[in-house]
Amino acid sequence: MSSKSVLEHFTVPDDFQNGNTFKGKCMHCGTLISGSYKVTSNFVTHMKRKHRDLYILHSENKEIQPTLTQCIKKSVKYSPSDPKQLEMTNALIMFIAGDLLPLSIVESEEFKNLMEKADTKYQVPSRKHLSSKLLHEKSVEIKNNLVNTLKRAESVCLTIDLWSYNCIDMSKDPLLYWHSNCQRLPRLAKLAVQYLAIPATSAPVERLFSTAGKTFRPERCRLADGTFEKLMMVKCNGKMLK
Repeated sequence: MSSKSVLEHFTVPDDFQNGNTFKGKCMHCGTLISGSYKVTSNFVTHMKRKHRDLYILHSENKEIQPTLTQCIKKSVKYSPSDPKQLEMTNALIMFIAGDLLPLSIVESEEFKNLMEKADTKYQVPSRKHLSSKLLHEKSVEIKNNLVNTLKRAESVCLTIDLWSYNCIDMSKDPLLYWHSNCQRLPRLAKLAVQYLAIPATSAPVERLFSTAGKTFRPERCRLADGTFEKLMMVKCNGKMLK
């Protein structure tokens, strides 16, 4: 029970001067107790001895005032440029894009509570900031890294989907066909010799379309085209930054 709250159980005279001693009348038993606003120990002692049940009940119902250390600890957050804030935000973006989660997860109270338990100093970005700035920056970073990697590459293995030509007997070697028709179709024959050696498979392409379908599902009809493109960039190429 605080010094001010204990006076709620006493009738205080109206004509006393602040800081001076006065006699307060107990509302429960009528006893006069001497004290002041600054020194209320007599009032507290009277409540403890004569009205212990009321004193305990009042103390249990009173909200516990946080300490200065608790207030400071609760209010201090990482700055936007803090390495720990940047590290956790980067992990959050990769988590959302990698597991095909909606951006609105950052607005979930359960998710905010989880992040509060994980690190009380971390500031969860808003959905708007995540989609308009953070996701865009991560997509550009991955794209630039991909472009630079391809520039340094000496060779690249491509996967393609081929269109089959019915005039060619499937039991015969297609390279022999183009060799015999190189005079009639010189440009196509040259391309055929160059690219027919690549084993054709549509599996990676089908996986990409499958991922796109899971990302842009009916429940996410509000997903903008630009945001969808950035999510796919992070999802499919994010591992290049690791």
